[in-house]
Amino acid sequence: MDPLWLLRGEYEVAGWRPLEKDARAGDVDVAIFDRDAWALVRSAEPPSQYEGFEIVEPPDGLYVDQNGNSESIVNRQLVSGPLELIAALGERAEAALKETDDPVRALEQIGRAF
Repeated sequence: MDPLWLLRGEYEVAGWRPLEKDARAGDVDVAIFDRDAWALVRSAEPPSQYEGFEIVEPPDGLYVDQNGNSESIVNRQLVSGPLELIAALGERAEAALKETDDPVRALEQIGRAF
């Protein structure tokens, strides 16, 4: 499966409209996006055709859009949820989970919720 790329850019950047058009047409695989700041796109190569975005490898974390939808990412792939993400992140994340007893709050506490 192709890896995920993080496209960062405010909604005013020129690439948002073409990205949304391609996503609706099924020409690009958008895993999740937050119109105010970013999109996670699955692609073999960086999707550089969308002007104005900074394109980077996404850090492992919980990505939450403006509507509260979320995806958990480990090694540029979607995983089943925050608990699998915490297990992949290791001791610091597991300690935060014990402290908070809430996987989302634990990820926020260690700076892995975006």
